[in-house]
Amino acid sequence: QEFGSRGFFPEAPRTHYAVAAMASTRAHLRQFRTYLGETAPFRWFNSHDMHQILLLGPEGSGKTTLLYKLKIPSWRATDMARELAYLKESPSHNGGVAGSRDPAYHYEEFSSQPLQNYGIWDIPGNETFQRMWPMFYRFVRVSAVIFVIDNFSSVRDNMDRIFQARELLHTLLNEDELRCAAFVVLLNVGWSEEEDPQQALQEHDREQALFEVLGLPEIKNEEPHKKRVLGATLNCATIAPDHPKWQAILRDIKLIHNMVPS
Repeated sequence: QEFGSRGFFPEAPRTHYAVAAMASTRAHLRQFRTYLGETAPFRWFNSHDMHQILLLGPEGSGKTTLLYKLKIPSWRATDMARELAYLKESPSHNGGVAGSRDPAYHYEEFSSQPLQNYGIWDIPGNETFQRMWPMFYRFVRVSAVIFVIDNFSSVRDNMDRIFQARELLHTLLNEDELRCAAFVVLLNVGWSEEEDPQQALQEHDREQALFEVLGLPEIKNEEPHKKRVLGATLNCATIAPDHPKWQAILRDIKLIHNMVPS
């Protein structure tokens, strides 16, 4: 047998059985694609109506807490902290490694009036996953980035952490894939205005100082960013999907999405 135009092994003639089998395979693939497109988190393949939001920020800033308080408002913060700590701890058998119980990133979908349907991706902020952040926003059409900053823990005044957060924020703002995305710089505080208005008032100046260290006033004056960046504060451990502050954030994201040309 010599090489021919169809290769070393000539193509077998197609019978009507083979044609029918190929047609059946294509039909099954179409059905599978439809099914996959209706299943989270792959629903964003099917429609541009589903807004996608990335929760980014340094490790331990409260991103996962925010996600699951929005998804399960009745989940008590103390119970959530215990369960999340269990997920992240190292299993004591089979030579497990830290975090092996945890799927690492988390995804949940929501429906509310300001944005209609939207999905939130919670991506870890450790050094390993920081290098993987581009994988998410280069393959997902992102409407907004919520950049969460720790303003509640005992290490909130650690300047190394604050300047690391500043560097990460400025890098994300200048990523080409995120040039049209809304940015919410969110300070995760350890109190709520409703429960402790005096504490919230005392912390106001400190919050403004933290925004300044992060460079937010300058960012808001820069032409590429001034229409799409805003600052906000809330307690991620007590938030609920119908909370006025969360609803205001969603309204701002929608406004920016409609205003900034894609």
